[in-house]
Amino acid sequence: MPAIGKTEKKLKQKAAQDELLALQTALKAVNQEQNILQHFPAFVSYNKNDVAVTISFTHGNKLSQQQKDALWGVFEANMKDIYTADQQKWNPSVKKRELFHEDARYLLATDTEGRLLGYTHFRFELEDNLLSDDELQLHRLGKHSSVVYCYELQLDASMHRKGLGRRLMQMLELLALKFGMDMVLLTVQRSNSSAQAFYERLGYRQHPTCPARNDFEDFDEQDPGHRILFKDLRRKS
Repeated sequence: MPAIGKTEKKLKQKAAQDELLALQTALKAVNQEQNILQHFPAFVSYNKNDVAVTISFTHGNKLSQQQKDALWGVFEANMKDIYTADQQKWNPSVKKRELFHEDARYLLATDTEGRLLGYTHFRFELEDNLLSDDELQLHRLGKHSSVVYCYELQLDASMHRKGLGRRLMQMLELLALKFGMDMVLLTVQRSNSSAQAFYERLGYRQHPTCPARNDFEDFDEQDPGHRILFKDLRRKS
């Protein structure tokens, strides 16, 4: 390889390392935020469609036992039937470790009596984009993306079609924009058609790394049981 080629390669490697370090530094800073909703005072209350809730922020390892029980109750009511389509996937102990992990972040929607009516479990993460260089260029992606990863969006049955789920997702997008994240990313089970339709209405589409990039309605038996969806929040150049 000519000397100029080696120099160019080293410069590219150095630029990639610097970019990764910058992303990691920014991610560390945002994960240390203790009162993230101070940046969005207008969004801590939701009063619409006969719903009046207050939205609060906390970490997974700071939840009280009462909050943990409430979170799990909503999750189980909504998801057990979906998960038990494949018995291997319904594992409460594993799921609880994920829900209450120190990296978990929560927006909790509670009524005036403190009853949990909805929540989103999310994390600030760095995602590896496992694509070829040509695909990365095609989709305007770097080797890594800083993301707000929505692990769960769960609502009490009484809150369906009240706009609360949309509000919680909007808040995740605001957080991503505030802290310079590239996108909001999530996975949704293929069998959960109502959730897929909801995210599609909000402008989410399948991520290039999704193992099943075909349309929501078009899949075969070899298709994985989940889809990776995202909303790109980067400013278009």
